[in-house]
Amino acid sequence: MNHRRRGWVAFGSGVFLVVFMGIVAIWVDRLLSANGLLLRDATAAQFAGRMNVVFTLVIVAGVLGIINGWTMAHSGRQNKILVVGFIILVVAALFVGCSASRMYPT
Repeated sequence: MNHRRRGWVAFGSGVFLVVFMGIVAIWVDRLLSANGLLLRDATAAQFAGRMNVVFTLVIVAGVLGIINGWTMAHSGRQNKILVVGFIILVVAALFVGCSASRMYPT
C-alpha cells in the first residue's frame, strides 16, 4: 500500500477515534453523574476525573492521527514527529487508565 493510501486510512482512523472516544466520554460522564454518584463518593469522582484525562489524551492522539493522515495523503511522506507524539499520548492514556482502575475499589 502506498503512502497516500495509508494517509487516507490514517485520516479515517483518526476521525473514528475522535468521534468514538468523544461519544464514549459523554456517555460515561452522563452515566456516572445521572444518579449523583460523583457527589456522594469522592473516590468515584477521582476515578471519573482520571477517566476524563484518558479520554482527552486519546482524543488528542486521534487529532494527531488526523493531521498525520492528511499530510501523508497529500505529500506522500510520513511525519515522524506526529507519529512519536501519537505513541506517547496513547502510552500516557494507558498508564493513566491503569492507575485509575487500580485506585477504584471493587
